[in-house]
Amino acid sequence: MDLNQLRENTHELRRVLGTKVLGQPQVIDLVVMTVLCGGHALLTGAPGVAKTTLVRSLAQALGCGYKRIQFTPDLTPYDILGGDTIQFDEKNPDLKRIAFVPGPIFAPFILADEINRASPRTQSALLEAMQERQVSLNGQSRALPRPFYVFATQNPIENEGTFPLPEAQLDRFLVNIDVGYPNFETEVQVATLSSLDNELTPLLGSALVVNARQAIEQFPMSQALIEACVRLVRNTRPSESSLGIVKNFVDYGASPRASQSLVLSAKAIAFMCKANQVGWEHVQMVAAAVLQHRLVLNFRAATERVSSVEVCKMLVAESIL
Repeated sequence: MDLNQLRENTHELRRVLGTKVLGQPQVIDLVVMTVLCGGHALLTGAPGVAKTTLVRSLAQALGCGYKRIQFTPDLTPYDILGGDTIQFDEKNPDLKRIAFVPGPIFAPFILADEINRASPRTQSALLEAMQERQVSLNGQSRALPRPFYVFATQNPIENEGTFPLPEAQLDRFLVNIDVGYPNFETEVQVATLSSLDNELTPLLGSALVVNARQAIEQFPMSQALIEACVRLVRNTRPSESSLGIVKNFVDYGASPRASQSLVLSAKAIAFMCKANQVGWEHVQMVAAAVLQHRLVLNFRAATERVSSVEVCKMLVAESIL
């Protein structure tokens, strides 16, 4: 793969997304990084901060088939995965057969909108799809398209009618991206724009971006830095950590999948920054996004209003190479 061409295509993708979602360069960088890694992302933010617009624009710019699933309490696994149905012959109504009707999950790009509004049973329908890129129905495994991305959104404000995402599903998201409010100048610019709803045409060379994972995996990173990433992840586990912030506020830490995600994300962000190899500063740029949703905090953290992001930042600050 031509890395220089990949860098140019990645830069152009970031620029185009910046014309649709204003004032969120760090969010855009993390979203593009997720695509380079071939992973899934959870976007957390208040209503109206352009989470859905960003994901829709990303799918359009990449030229990926796009399906939006609006998660609601009455959504069922069948609504996502599809299943066997009885079909009648148009010419002879007496003839009927059982045929598989694929659900919206059979698309390269999935937007799971307000994912925490669906029941845990429905949320679990995504587990196999996100990890193994296949779904198993009636004893038969069906492959999903390649590439396959799940970008989910959730609103952290409301508790009524929402269900917390299972830890197993959270662990399948490469990153949890916090989408905050824009600054004053950006919000004035948004308020004066007539519309940002026009569709994007697929970018030239977008195929390089969606098939970049192998190139990202081979990006230079020292063994010492890989070990530092693993130590950072292991320090999130109360049974293995000596840090007071973890002992006091964390019940369960991040899994080995988090170590893999942290290393891969650091490589991707270093590549996007045009570095020759990964440095500790690149690990710091992605650590909170990779780790925050993988920590299970205890009751003390809730009472003292300590967030997982704060725990991650303290962890990174206290970690050494």
